[in-house]
Amino acid sequence: MRYPQVLIYDGDGRIAEMFRQYRGGDKRCRFALREPRSSEACLRLLKHGAPSVLVLRTGMDLVRELTLLERVTWLHPETAVIVVGDAENMVLAELAWDLGASCVLLPPLPRDWLVEIVENYLLRPAAPGKHTPSESSSDLVMLPESEGG
Repeated sequence: MRYPQVLIYDGDGRIAEMFRQYRGGDKRCRFALREPRSSEACLRLLKHGAPSVLVLRTGMDLVRELTLLERVTWLHPETAVIVVGDAENMVLAELAWDLGASCVLLPPLPRDWLVEIVENYLLRPAAPGKHTPSESSSDLVMLPESEGG
């Protein structure tokens, strides 16, 4: 059996460090933490078939980041993709939803929610193409207006 994997696509490593600190305190935490540095490496890691969550931080190169989002949701629809940003940007949020993001976490939502959101995606039953968080996290996820409103 393969452990679930969390892929962190982040330019500066801050998000990965948050997950390393979280894993350090919990021995029951069983997922592989990977930090691919290119889109190709990210897609290659997703081919292994283990349950996966991609945390995609935006803001360095939007074209490359959004292209990766589109490719992952097209080629690996079972993978939950969480888009994280540093600035409140409704246009970016709407575009991320349109490209298939499972969750969009932009300010004013706190980044502290990220670990719990990822955990909920890893624990949910696999349903290809459907990224619905468990009931316990439904109040933590920013839903697009058409679904949440």
